[in-house]
Amino acid sequence: MDILIGTKNGYKVDELLFYLEDIEKINIHFLKDQDIDVDVLEDCNTLEENAQKKAVEISKKTKFLVLASDGGVDIPALDEDWNFLKNERTIGKGKSDVQKAEKLLEMMEGLEGESRKAEFHHALALAKEGKLLWSDEKVAERGYITKKLLDKNIPKNKWLSHLWYYPEFGKVFNKLDEFELEKVREQSKELKQSLQKKVAEILAKY
Repeated sequence: MDILIGTKNGYKVDELLFYLEDIEKINIHFLKDQDIDVDVLEDCNTLEENAQKKAVEISKKTKFLVLASDGGVDIPALDEDWNFLKNERTIGKGKSDVQKAEKLLEMMEGLEGESRKAEFHHALALAKEGKLLWSDEKVAERGYITKKLLDKNIPKNKWLSHLWYYPEFGKVFNKLDEFELEKVREQSKELKQSLQKKVAEILAKY
């Protein structure tokens, strides 16, 4: 079975590959390699609805099963100053990764301890030929926002991961080694299992 990963964002591609790993009898395709011109506006009221919309719209342009996603970071202590659905727009669209990181740290100045808690909510959706087949949303990661930017060598589009701190490792996400990354990803197992169960059901029909 052919599955198209419905994003051109390299970071999101890596995330979706993680959710699909170890599934047999699938061929994974990438949006950047397809002759598909689609720009889906993320204007829904929930992350799951945004993921559904993207999967459905992209699937109208291909025969492949389409997997799409949307994610958002919740920082409860910032309350109304932080838009859960629009992290990038809240922090300032068009800024460099360093500027975005520095802006968030500025917004969180004075917050200590548990007030720096953050949660990453991730929504996934599967669609085929314009029909939604499945979707789910769960908290995929929990961590803290560090109090300072450790360095400015931020991998492209991973500015928030450069601030996402795990006390148990004493590191931000972008500095984790493979073993630590696997431990962190255990937080995503419920969403991964949910997706893989649905893919198995679809495979059984083909």
